[in-house]
Amino acid sequence: MKRVLITGAAGFIGSHLCDRFISEGYHVIGMDNLLTGSLSNIEHLFPYDRFEYYHHDVTKFVHVPGDLDFILHFASPASPID
Repeated sequence: MKRVLITGAAGFIGSHLCDRFISEGYHVIGMDNLLTGSLSNIEHLFPYDRFEYYHHDVTKFVHVPGDLDFILHFASPASPID
């Protein structure tokens, strides 16, 4: 089974990507620090065995065990003040 890491998973675009990859049979690892995203966007995916969630800031080191086939990087403040 292919594995994909999606950063910014709890945001608008990231959450839709999580839905899409789960529906296509991927193992999805969602990562978000919830600065602008919301768990309510992805909480429906928590019951899936093929979904993992990491509450993490991508500007800090993180180790994701196992091989990844894809990394989709969508972690970014959507509406920065400055």
